[in-house]
Amino acid sequence: MLRSAAFRLAMLQALLFALIALMLFLVSWLAARHYIENQLRQAIADEAGEMASVPADHRAAAVQRALSQVPRNPFDYSVFDRHGALMVGDLLKQPRAGWSVIEQHKAGTGDTQRILVFANALDDGSMMVVGRDLESVEALDSLLKQVFSWAGLAAVVLALAGGMVTAGGYLRRVEAIAGAASRIVAGDLDARVAVTGRNDEFDRLAFALNGMLERIQMLVEGLRQVSNDIAHDLRTPLTHMRQRLEAAMDEATSVESYGKACERALADVDSVLETFAALLRIARIEARQRRAGFSQVHLSRLLEALVDDYQPLLEGEGRRFIVEIASGVRVHGDALLLTQMFANLLENALHHTPPGASVALKLHAKPQGCQVVIEDTGPGIPAAERARVLKRFVRLDAARSTPGTGLGLALVAAVADLHNIVLKLGDAEPGLRVQLDFVEQPDM
Repeated sequence: MLRSAAFRLAMLQALLFALIALMLFLVSWLAARHYIENQLRQAIADEAGEMASVPADHRAAAVQRALSQVPRNPFDYSVFDRHGALMVGDLLKQPRAGWSVIEQHKAGTGDTQRILVFANALDDGSMMVVGRDLESVEALDSLLKQVFSWAGLAAVVLALAGGMVTAGGYLRRVEAIAGAASRIVAGDLDARVAVTGRNDEFDRLAFALNGMLERIQMLVEGLRQVSNDIAHDLRTPLTHMRQRLEAAMDEATSVESYGKACERALADVDSVLETFAALLRIARIEARQRRAGFSQVHLSRLLEALVDDYQPLLEGEGRRFIVEIASGVRVHGDALLLTQMFANLLENALHHTPPGASVALKLHAKPQGCQVVIEDTGPGIPAAERARVLKRFVRLDAARSTPGTGLGLALVAAVADLHNIVLKLGDAEPGLRVQLDFVEQPDM
C-alpha cells in the first residue's frame, strides 16, 4: 500500500486539501479581520466626532461622564492641551494625529493592552483622542486560527482516509487483473478478469482484456487444432505418394510407367501444397493483415459478377439458380476477400447439392447495413455440426466422397470475422441457409 501509486495519489490529494484549507483560512481571516477593523474604526470615528462637537468648556465634563459609564461604554478617552499635557481621560500618552495603535498597562491588573486610537486636533489647539481596546479583535484572530487549524487538520485526515479507501479499492481491482494475467501466464487460458457491472474505467479495461484473451485463446486453440489436423489430414496424401513411389520403384518397367507414377505423385504434392496455401490465406486473414487495404466495395456489382460466373455452371448441371440482388449496395471491406468468401459458398452449393436442387443468392439492403443470404435445397448441415464445420479440416461424412480440403468454410468464417460480418448457418427446410449480416451502414 505505501509503495503503490494509489497511495501516492492519496497523499497528493491530502496535500492539496491542506493547501486549499490554508488558502481558505488566509482569505477568510483577512476578510473577517478587515471587516471588524473597519467596523471598529467607524465606531471610533463616530464617537470622536460626537466628542469633538461638544463645546470646549463642557468637553472635560463630557469625557468624565463617558468614562464613568464603563463597562457599558467600551471606549477610552483623553484630552490633551496644546502643549501635550493630559487634561482629562484614561489614555496617558498623547499619540500622533490620525490613526495609530498604542500600548499601555491596564488599570488594576498590570496587563498590557493594545488600543486602536484616533487623535483629532481641535480648533482651540487641544487634541481629542478616542480609542478602543483590540482585545475583541485579537480574540477573534485566535478563534479563527483554532477553528481553521482543526478544520484543516480534519480535512487532511479525511482526505487521507478517503484516499486510503480509494487506493485500497483500486489496488484490489488491479490485483484482480494481475491475478488473472498470472493465471494466463501459467497456462490457464480460460481465466478472465472479473467485471463488477459499474461500467467504470476498470470494467471497460476488463472488457477489453477479456476480448483480447478470448481472441488469444481462440488463436492458440486454432493453432493446436491446425497442428493436429495437419498431422492427421496430410498423412493420407503423403502416404499415398510414398506408396506410389515405392510401387513404381518395384513394379515400373518402362519410362511410361515411371512417368505415370510421377504424375500421380505430383498430383498428391499439389494437393498438399494447395492445403498449405489455403492455411496461409486463413492465417493472414485471421492476423488482420488485410484490413489496411479496406475501401468502399460495390457489393451489388461484385455479386452480379459472381452470378455471371456461376449461373452457367449451376444451370448446366441441372440446378435452378434464383437471384435477388438489391442495386447500389456498398460496403467497406476488401473486394478480393469478399469475392473469395462468396465464391467458396457458391462452390459448396455446387458440389454438395444434387441435380435438380435450387440455389438462391439474395442481397437485401437494411436500415443499419445489408444482408446476404445463400441457401439451397440440398442435404444441409445438422444443427449440432454447424459450429464445427467452420473450423479447419472439418468435413462431414457426406462430403468425404467429394474433393476438398475442409478449409472452405473456415476461410469464409475468417473473412467474415475480419469484416465484422455476423455469419449464421441455418436450416433452409430443406437444405442449408447461410446468412451474412453486414453491420456497417452501407453507402447507398
